[in-house]
Amino acid sequence: MKKVKGFTHLIFFALYLAVHFLPELGGADPMGFQWMYVSIIDLLIAGYLLFNYPLYEEAIKGIFKSKFAMVFGIYVMWALGSYFYAINPTEALVCLARLVSTFFIFMNLSILLYKKDVVLLFKQLAFLVALFSLLDSISLTIEFFWQLGTKPFDNIVLSLRGISYGNKNIRAASVLINVPFILFYIIQSKRSGKIFGALTLCFTLFSLFILNTRSTFVGLILIFSIYAAATIFMHYKENRKWIMIKLAYFVVPILFAFFVSNFVINHALNLQKGGGGYGTVTKRIGDITIEKGSDRLAFWKTGIDYAKHHLLKGAGYGNWKIASLYYEKGQTNDFVVRYHLHNDFLENFAELGIIGGLLFLSIFLLAFLFTLKVMLNKKYAVFRVHATISFMAMTCYLVDATLNFPAERTVMQVMFAITTALLISPNSVMNNEALSQVTAENLPEHKPLQNKLEKWAIVFLVLLLLGSTIINALGYKSMRFQKYMMGDLSAIPVMSVDQVKGLPSIPNLSFNTMPLPALLARYYIKNNKLDEAYKLLNADKNNNPYLHYNDYVMSLYYGAKENKDSAFYFAKAAFYNWPTANVYYYNLIPAAIKVKDTAEIAKAFNKYVQNRNEPGAWDVYLNARLELMGRSNRFSIKLADSAIKLFPNDSARLTNLRNKFKPKLRGKKIVR
Repeated sequence: MKKVKGFTHLIFFALYLAVHFLPELGGADPMGFQWMYVSIIDLLIAGYLLFNYPLYEEAIKGIFKSKFAMVFGIYVMWALGSYFYAINPTEALVCLARLVSTFFIFMNLSILLYKKDVVLLFKQLAFLVALFSLLDSISLTIEFFWQLGTKPFDNIVLSLRGISYGNKNIRAASVLINVPFILFYIIQSKRSGKIFGALTLCFTLFSLFILNTRSTFVGLILIFSIYAAATIFMHYKENRKWIMIKLAYFVVPILFAFFVSNFVINHALNLQKGGGGYGTVTKRIGDITIEKGSDRLAFWKTGIDYAKHHLLKGAGYGNWKIASLYYEKGQTNDFVVRYHLHNDFLENFAELGIIGGLLFLSIFLLAFLFTLKVMLNKKYAVFRVHATISFMAMTCYLVDATLNFPAERTVMQVMFAITTALLISPNSVMNNEALSQVTAENLPEHKPLQNKLEKWAIVFLVLLLLGSTIINALGYKSMRFQKYMMGDLSAIPVMSVDQVKGLPSIPNLSFNTMPLPALLARYYIKNNKLDEAYKLLNADKNNNPYLHYNDYVMSLYYGAKENKDSAFYFAKAAFYNWPTANVYYYNLIPAAIKVKDTAEIAKAFNKYVQNRNEPGAWDVYLNARLELMGRSNRFSIKLADSAIKLFPNDSARLTNLRNKFKPKLRGKKIVR
């Protein structure tokens, strides 16, 4: 193996790891800026490798011929092909750009690690991960104690999302995947390094327990089991004391963090009145079950059903969030969309068909087989600890991929690519120790690229990388607009056209699947720029065919043109295709009033309250009856009395409405 010289490799690793500390920078979600940043780093490192092509030629060719890179590459190509059949090709492009970025992280680092002293590099990288993890854990601890006693424990836990993670579940997964690297640093260091590593591991595990995420507790149990089994396997011929010392490196920090976090959480719970969803670590671990009828099982069943009916080609990469709406209709209120299956394996089968799903699964299978190869062959004993730790980190990702959706999150994708590059890095020397090493001082005679295939392959990869960078940059720009547009979803938007007209055309869906052209059209309608609004509504009206938000905005458009019949038609199309959205209901009733369709008002009301029996729905319906049927309608009065009894907490508002119904009296009879 070649000894590592200089700090180039560490600088590149550090640049990727820095994504842990990148905030949203004005975007609706941190991943917008993070994906753009990662693309730029990919481009920077790829440029460095191509500029030094004679030095890295062997590594580039060697990595592209490796089984893991080939399977990963074929998977990426298969996903790219899904663009041509995706429900929303533009959304597929956005998600594919992120996948391409992840692939280039893996390829860049694999090339840099080719035939290098990976054990030394692993230790240096582990130190970087430990340092970053310590800073993040200290930040989380301060954030936790700062809020202690000021709000309920549940609210504190949910607020621990940090500046770069999006939510606390993502943060917990990114904390867990650091643990194997910190453990490696402890094992490989001398006394001072062991002390630093042990303190870092204690802080990291304390943060993990405070975050109270059950999926990461499952991951922690699994990686400890792997570590214990591997330690016993590697040292079973040595004395038990040595094995116990090795196990203690992990066991002692776990026990310390467990007891301290339990004490702190108990104290936090005692400061609040009443219980909550989160509790002590012991309680949360005891709650780890997947019950029949649970949300995750329901998600998984829909994914399996979709995959069964789309065996060869699925919804298209990144398009499950749209395909899922077929199953969500009538099941969720407003525009609360289950963007992911909470299982990246099933999601790949649903989006890419059986071939794409198997290719994704093969990536993890190859990682497992490679780990077994190292562990079971004495020739590779020097790499056993390296392989164990890498596979532990891969297991952290695998658990998260089984229960959540790390494929979308930049932080987890960076760690996945780093982990896989490290795991397979010994492969370049395991069977080739006798081969001469290429160094800057001993370069072979450089030859031009030998055939057109190599030239076109490099051109294709460069274009792919440039394309992903541009798309990720557009995604970040869109996120900056979405941060404000998503908070301005009322029927009459507040912002001006000038504030939103720079919205890029990619992506055409918001982060929560709302069609962005339709959202933008509302601002033109408000400013009476109806021709511009109409162009937007017709440019890409099928970007989300299940949500029917385009129909809703089209009804606003025709309402602004005072075309009552068309406004009514599109209002009905929106509501009956998504009857749990209150904005659709509150739009249909006024549209029905304008065409004086009393039967439609009653039909819409009955449909809406089947799913959402709310006082607001009764209020709107009764006011519609008041306007169309007058004050003396006996059935309206009876409905108003029923509403007051049904919603005692809103009785004042409903009583005021009831008092508007005053029948004219002729003797003692009510005139209907």
